Amino acid sequence: MVKLCIALSLLLAAVVSAGPGRPGGPIVKDSCTCFEKGNYYSPVSSDNCRSFTQRTAFLPAETQRCPYGLQFDVKTCVCNRPENTVCPYHCPRSYSAPAHYSRSCSQNGNTYRQLPGTKCHQFTQETAHLPPQVHSCPSGLQFDLQTCVCNYPKDTICYTY
Repeated sequence: MVKLCIALSLLLAAVVSAGPGRPGGPIVKDSCTCFEKGNYYSPVSSDNCRSFTQRTAFLPAETQRCPYGLQFDVKTCVCNRPENTVCPYHCPRSYSAPAHYSRSCSQNGNTYRQLPGTKCHQFTQETAHLPPQVHSCPSGLQFDLQTCVCNYPKDTICYTY
């Protein structure tokens, strides 16, 4: 009887420690985002999830590639074998900001940055708890870091082209 109790205790401990929701394990935010150890991760659907975007609260987003033959898996927050991964078709495109790029503005708990390569027609919005989301200004306007809104180009300083 004692051996049975010990065996069941060990089995229960193994199941609890391996199951989802373990302390320090990944948290799936949505079908494109997981969170682990202070970082947000999203697969890049346009390359069949062979790469992923890593975002932190204080550094620009950066796209990284999985090792050859693997795909990024949101459920486990790691690169995984393709047969064990579902690649969502609608996740964001890859993004990498230059190392010197740190200009931003903040308003109402949100941080905004001009998106490089868009002539300031697009910008990102993020918070300390949510990853950057890409937004577009209405036609003919550019994102202005001095006012934190889309503005006329003549009144905007565009740091990224």
